[in-house]
Amino acid sequence: MSKKYFDLTGKHALVTAAITPLAQALVNALSEAGAVVSTLTLRDDTSELDESARILKEYVTADLQGQTKCVDLTKPTSVEIAIDELESDIAPIDILVNGAHCARIQPMLESTVDDWHTMINLNATSTFVASHAVGKRIIARGGTGRIVNLVSLLHDRGVPNCALFGASQGTVLGFTKSLGLEWGRQGVNVNAIGVGFIDGLAGPHNDKKLNAILQKTIPVRRTGTTDDLKGIVVYLASDEAGFVNAELFTVDGAIQTHA
Repeated sequence: MSKKYFDLTGKHALVTAAITPLAQALVNALSEAGAVVSTLTLRDDTSELDESARILKEYVTADLQGQTKCVDLTKPTSVEIAIDELESDIAPIDILVNGAHCARIQPMLESTVDDWHTMINLNATSTFVASHAVGKRIIARGGTGRIVNLVSLLHDRGVPNCALFGASQGTVLGFTKSLGLEWGRQGVNVNAIGVGFIDGLAGPHNDKKLNAILQKTIPVRRTGTTDDLKGIVVYLASDEAGFVNAELFTVDGAIQTHA
Protein backbone atom coordinates (compact mmCIF):
# COMPACT_ATOMS: atom_id res chain seq x y z
CA MET A 1 0.00 0.00 0.00
CA SER A 2 1.46 3.37 -1.03
CA LYS A 3 2.08 6.05 1.57
CA LYS A 4 -0.29 8.99 1.73
CA TYR A 5 1.84 12.09 2.11
CA PHE A 6 0.88 15.05 4.29
CA ASP A 7 -1.78 13.00 6.05
CA LEU A 8 -2.81 14.43 9.42
CA THR A 9 -5.26 11.66 10.27
CA GLY A 10 -5.23 10.94 14.00
CA LYS A 11 -3.71 14.33 14.86
CA HIS A 12 -5.33 16.97 17.06
CA ALA A 13 -4.53 20.47 15.81
CA LEU A 14 -5.15 23.70 17.71
CA VAL A 15 -5.42 27.02 15.88
CA THR A 16 -5.25 30.10 18.10
CA ALA A 17 -6.74 33.53 17.40
CA ALA A 18 -9.17 31.79 15.06
CA ILE A 19 -11.19 34.90 14.22
CA THR A 20 -9.83 36.02 10.83
CA PRO A 21 -10.06 34.90 7.18
CA LEU A 22 -6.47 33.68 7.51
CA ALA A 23 -7.31 31.47 10.48
CA GLN A 24 -10.36 30.25 8.57
CA ALA A 25 -8.14 29.03 5.73
CA LEU A 26 -5.68 27.35 8.10
CA VAL A 27 -8.46 25.58 10.01
CA ASN A 28 -9.93 24.38 6.74
CA ALA A 29 -6.58 23.12 5.42
CA LEU A 30 -5.75 21.14 8.54
CA SER A 31 -9.20 19.57 8.58
CA GLU A 32 -9.04 18.64 4.91
CA ALA A 33 -5.71 16.91 5.63
CA GLY A 34 -7.43 14.74 8.25
CA ALA A 35 -6.74 16.47 11.56
CA VAL A 36 -9.28 17.04 14.28
CA VAL A 37 -9.20 20.82 14.69
CA SER A 38 -9.93 22.91 17.78
CA THR A 39 -9.72 26.68 18.10
CA LEU A 40 -9.08 29.40 20.65
CA THR A 41 -10.11 33.05 20.49
CA LEU A 42 -7.58 35.85 20.79
CA ARG A 43 -9.48 37.83 23.42
CA ASP A 44 -11.98 36.83 26.07
CA ASP A 45 -14.83 38.22 24.00
CA THR A 46 -18.21 36.68 23.12
CA SER A 47 -18.18 38.06 19.57
CA GLU A 48 -14.83 36.38 18.98
CA LEU A 49 -16.20 33.17 20.44
CA ASP A 50 -19.11 33.32 18.00
CA GLU A 51 -16.79 33.91 15.04
CA SER A 52 -14.36 31.17 16.07
CA ALA A 53 -17.24 28.73 16.51
CA ARG A 54 -18.62 29.71 13.10
CA ILE A 55 -15.28 29.06 11.44
CA LEU A 56 -15.03 25.69 13.13
CA LYS A 57 -18.56 24.68 12.15
CA GLU A 58 -18.41 25.93 8.57
CA TYR A 59 -14.89 25.02 7.55
CA VAL A 60 -14.27 21.73 9.35
CA THR A 61 -15.49 18.29 8.31
CA ALA A 62 -18.29 17.41 10.74
CA ASP A 63 -16.75 14.18 12.05
CA LEU A 64 -13.35 15.82 12.53
CA GLN A 65 -14.56 18.84 14.47
CA GLY A 66 -13.01 19.64 17.82
CA GLN A 67 -14.07 22.43 20.17
CA THR A 68 -13.65 26.17 20.40
CA LYS A 69 -12.75 27.92 23.64
CA CYS A 70 -13.02 31.57 24.60
CA VAL A 71 -9.77 32.77 26.20
CA ASP A 72 -7.49 35.74 26.53
CA LEU A 73 -4.41 34.39 24.78
CA THR A 74 -2.11 36.63 26.81
CA LYS A 75 -3.28 35.07 30.10
CA PRO A 76 -1.51 31.77 30.91
CA THR A 77 -4.11 30.55 33.40
CA SER A 78 -6.96 30.95 30.93
CA VAL A 79 -5.03 29.14 28.20
CA GLU A 80 -3.91 26.32 30.51
CA ILE A 81 -7.49 25.61 31.57
CA ALA A 82 -8.73 25.60 27.97
CA ILE A 83 -5.99 23.24 26.79
CA ASP A 84 -6.58 20.88 29.71
CA GLU A 85 -10.25 20.73 28.73
CA LEU A 86 -9.50 20.17 25.04
CA GLU A 87 -7.04 17.38 25.75
CA SER A 88 -9.40 15.74 28.25
CA ASP A 89 -12.46 15.92 25.99
CA ILE A 90 -10.82 15.15 22.63
CA ALA A 91 -7.16 14.06 22.53
CA PRO A 92 -3.67 15.35 23.26
CA ILE A 93 -2.73 18.26 21.03
CA ASP A 94 -0.07 17.38 18.43
CA ILE A 95 -0.11 20.53 16.30
CA LEU A 96 -0.26 24.18 17.36
CA VAL A 97 -0.77 26.97 14.83
CA ASN A 98 -0.38 30.38 16.43
CA GLY A 99 -2.75 32.41 14.28
CA ALA A 100 -2.50 35.92 15.72
CA HIS A 101 -1.86 38.49 13.00
CA CYS A 102 -2.97 41.87 14.32
CA ALA A 103 -1.67 44.94 12.52
CA ARG A 104 -2.06 48.49 13.78
CA ILE A 105 -1.09 50.86 10.99
CA GLN A 106 -0.40 54.37 12.26
CA PRO A 107 2.43 56.91 12.37
CA MET A 108 4.99 56.47 15.09
CA LEU A 109 4.32 59.93 16.53
CA GLU A 110 0.64 59.08 16.90
CA SER A 111 1.48 55.91 18.81
CA THR A 112 1.71 55.50 22.56
CA VAL A 113 3.49 53.06 24.81
CA ASP A 114 0.10 51.42 25.35
CA ASP A 115 -0.16 50.89 21.58
CA TRP A 116 3.29 49.32 21.68
CA HIS A 117 2.33 46.92 24.46
CA THR A 118 -0.90 46.03 22.65
CA MET A 119 0.94 45.00 19.47
CA ILE A 120 3.55 42.98 21.35
CA ASN A 121 0.93 41.31 23.54
CA LEU A 122 -1.52 40.38 20.79
CA ASN A 123 1.09 39.02 18.38
CA ALA A 124 4.07 37.90 20.47
CA THR A 125 2.88 37.29 24.03
CA SER A 126 -0.03 35.21 22.74
CA THR A 127 2.43 33.08 20.76
CA PHE A 128 4.61 32.55 23.83
CA VAL A 129 1.71 31.63 26.10
CA ALA A 130 0.13 29.08 23.73
CA SER A 131 3.49 27.57 22.76
CA HIS A 132 4.49 27.19 26.41
CA ALA A 133 1.22 25.46 27.32
CA VAL A 134 1.13 23.05 24.37
CA GLY A 135 4.85 22.40 24.07
CA LYS A 136 5.39 21.38 27.68
CA ARG A 137 2.59 18.82 27.39
CA ILE A 138 4.02 17.26 24.23
CA ILE A 139 7.50 17.07 25.77
CA ALA A 140 6.20 15.64 29.06
CA ARG A 141 4.52 12.72 27.31
CA GLY A 142 7.57 12.06 25.13
CA GLY A 143 5.72 12.64 21.90
CA THR A 144 6.40 14.57 18.73
CA GLY A 145 4.72 17.81 17.83
CA ARG A 146 4.65 20.75 15.48
CA ILE A 147 4.33 24.45 16.23
CA VAL A 148 3.72 26.83 13.34
CA ASN A 149 3.84 30.60 13.84
CA LEU A 150 2.70 33.36 11.49
CA VAL A 151 5.21 36.10 10.75
CA SER A 152 4.55 39.08 8.49
CA LEU A 153 7.25 39.99 5.97
CA LEU A 154 7.37 43.28 7.87
CA HIS A 155 9.59 41.51 10.39
CA ASP A 156 12.51 42.93 8.41
CA ARG A 157 10.97 44.92 5.58
CA GLY A 158 10.40 48.52 6.50
CA VAL A 159 7.08 50.13 5.63
CA PRO A 160 6.04 53.57 6.93
CA ASN A 161 3.52 53.58 9.78
CA CYS A 162 4.24 49.93 10.64
CA ALA A 163 6.99 50.25 13.24
CA LEU A 164 4.99 48.71 16.08
CA PHE A 165 3.58 45.86 14.03
CA GLY A 166 6.98 45.17 12.47
CA ALA A 167 8.59 45.00 15.89
CA SER A 168 6.06 42.44 17.07
CA GLN A 169 6.76 40.32 14.00
CA GLY A 170 10.51 40.40 14.53
CA THR A 171 9.86 39.22 18.07
CA VAL A 172 7.85 36.23 16.84
CA LEU A 173 10.53 35.28 14.31
CA GLY A 174 13.33 35.40 16.88
CA PHE A 175 11.19 33.35 19.25
CA THR A 176 10.57 30.77 16.50
CA LYS A 177 14.22 30.27 15.63
CA SER A 178 15.48 29.98 19.20
CA LEU A 179 12.62 27.76 20.38
CA GLY A 180 13.07 25.44 17.42
CA LEU A 181 16.69 24.87 18.42
CA GLU A 182 15.73 24.40 22.06
CA TRP A 183 12.89 21.96 21.55
CA GLY A 184 13.88 20.17 18.36
CA ARG A 185 15.78 17.40 20.15
CA GLN A 186 12.78 16.88 22.42
CA GLY A 187 10.46 16.14 19.54
CA VAL A 188 8.83 19.53 18.96
CA ASN A 189 9.65 21.29 15.69
CA VAL A 190 8.95 25.03 15.57
CA ASN A 191 8.71 26.86 12.24
CA ALA A 192 7.16 30.01 10.82
CA ILE A 193 5.20 30.97 7.75
CA GLY A 194 6.26 34.31 6.33
CA VAL A 195 3.03 36.02 5.34
CA GLY A 196 3.13 38.45 2.43
CA PHE A 197 0.49 40.99 1.43
CA ILE A 198 -2.69 38.91 1.68
CA ASP A 199 -6.15 40.09 0.62
CA GLY A 200 -8.57 40.38 3.51
CA LEU A 201 -5.92 40.81 6.20
CA ALA A 202 -5.06 43.99 8.04
CA GLY A 203 -1.96 45.69 6.70
CA PRO A 204 -0.61 48.61 4.68
CA HIS A 205 -1.72 46.97 1.41
CA ASN A 206 -5.30 47.93 2.26
CA ASP A 207 -4.42 51.48 1.28
CA LYS A 208 -5.64 51.80 -2.33
CA LYS A 209 -2.62 53.73 -3.56
CA LEU A 210 -0.13 51.32 -2.00
CA ASN A 211 -2.09 48.32 -3.23
CA ALA A 212 -1.92 49.62 -6.80
CA ILE A 213 1.86 49.95 -6.45
CA LEU A 214 2.13 46.45 -4.99
CA GLN A 215 0.23 44.94 -7.89
CA LYS A 216 3.06 46.18 -10.13
CA THR A 217 5.90 45.52 -7.69
CA ILE A 218 5.17 41.94 -6.62
CA PRO A 219 6.87 39.71 -9.23
CA VAL A 220 3.82 37.46 -9.68
CA ARG A 221 1.74 40.62 -10.24
CA ARG A 222 -0.88 40.08 -7.55
CA THR A 223 -1.38 40.18 -3.84
CA GLY A 224 -1.94 36.84 -2.10
CA THR A 225 -5.05 35.05 -0.94
CA THR A 226 -5.51 33.03 2.20
CA ASP A 227 -5.66 29.89 0.05
CA ASP A 228 -2.01 30.49 -0.85
CA LEU A 229 -1.09 29.58 2.73
CA LYS A 230 -3.06 26.34 3.05
CA GLY A 231 -0.49 23.98 1.55
CA ILE A 232 2.47 25.20 3.59
CA VAL A 233 0.68 24.91 6.94
CA VAL A 234 -0.27 21.29 6.17
CA TYR A 235 3.32 20.50 5.19
CA LEU A 236 4.81 22.04 8.33
CA ALA A 237 2.26 20.23 10.50
CA SER A 238 2.95 16.85 8.88
CA ASP A 239 5.41 14.05 9.55
CA GLU A 240 7.12 14.93 6.26
CA ALA A 241 8.47 18.10 7.92
CA GLY A 242 10.31 16.13 10.60
CA PHE A 243 13.72 17.34 9.37
CA VAL A 244 12.57 20.97 9.13
CA ASN A 245 13.05 23.12 12.20
CA ALA A 246 13.57 26.76 13.19
CA GLU A 247 12.89 27.89 9.62
CA LEU A 248 10.89 30.65 7.95
CA PHE A 249 8.92 29.70 4.83
CA THR A 250 7.94 32.86 2.98
CA VAL A 251 4.76 33.04 0.91
CA ASP A 252 4.83 36.49 -0.64
CA GLY A 253 4.91 36.28 -4.44
CA ALA A 254 8.71 36.81 -4.29
CA ILE A 255 8.51 40.46 -3.23
CA GLN A 256 11.23 39.90 -0.62
CA THR A 257 13.58 38.60 -3.29
CA HIS A 258 12.63 41.27 -5.81
CA ALA A 259 13.32 44.37 -3.75
